[in-house]
Amino acid sequence: MSTAIYDENGEINLKNQLVLKSAGTFVTHPLELSKVLIQLGHEPLNPRKTKTLLGRPALMYPSVFKYCGHIWHKDGITGLWRGFTPKLLNIFVNHYTEQKFNESYPPAEENENDKALTMEQKQEKLVRDTVRDIACKLTCVVATQPLQVIAIRAMAEFVGGEEKYSGGLTFGLYSGACNILQDSGILGFWAGVMPRALGEIGLIAVTSGLTFVVNEYIVDDKEIQKYTKHFVNFLGSSLLYPLQVTSNCMVVSRSGLAAGYPPRMPLYTGWVDCIKHLRSRGELKRGSSMFFRYYNGPQVIIGDNVIPANASMFKSAIKQ
Repeated sequence: MSTAIYDENGEINLKNQLVLKSAGTFVTHPLELSKVLIQLGHEPLNPRKTKTLLGRPALMYPSVFKYCGHIWHKDGITGLWRGFTPKLLNIFVNHYTEQKFNESYPPAEENENDKALTMEQKQEKLVRDTVRDIACKLTCVVATQPLQVIAIRAMAEFVGGEEKYSGGLTFGLYSGACNILQDSGILGFWAGVMPRALGEIGLIAVTSGLTFVVNEYIVDDKEIQKYTKHFVNFLGSSLLYPLQVTSNCMVVSRSGLAAGYPPRMPLYTGWVDCIKHLRSRGELKRGSSMFFRYYNGPQVIIGDNVIPANASMFKSAIKQ
């Protein structure tokens, strides 16, 4: 066990966690870029004909990896890291904010006496710990949202080819901040913060609550209980994923970028209007899959063939 990575307790220390997370973000950023563009509704590659598991004809978009190839072909290899600098800085600000919050309001430590608590006392402790975790997460969200806005808008520039949020000596940080003030005002730094915050609050509440219920009433095996939180967190992330899509759409909506205006994106009046529109089109989960990305827009099925439908198919013939 290397002391360069682990502390005296055998756990990865915070500084090395930060380094590992930064390295992981660098490696996976091309996939994150593709995911964000898909969440924004940008599909530059045509869907291909395929069949579902039940044998029904369908249309499927190329995988996220082919999407990355499209970005590389259009913008070069450096284009795959569009928006990486504010995303990296976001990690450091989040880490610093969380560290300072924990110093002011340290989390309760687990001890042997917790096993002797009554069920009512356990429930009270759960509520206290959950409220504290929510307060910490909300503080981090508010502190990092300006960088989140710059990062998402930098990625969205791929759609229209703008250069407002990327380039220069500050890698788009200074120019991005100036453009936010110009196009959206001071509140533009917190565009999309509400659905993002609700998603984070919901995830903590769902994870804490369900983990408690499962470990206290369903699972008795201590070894299995160690993995309960990870499994529940995965389910919660999937359940609340639509709020992530909504947040990123609201970051770009009316931002001065081509990706935030018709015909690429409707002019949303707010995040509730956005999530309602996405739900009506069955697009609340767009970007959640890396491989099986079915086209769910209007389509016409003729025999074993399926083709995307468009308005021209339904126009009446004009008599000469």
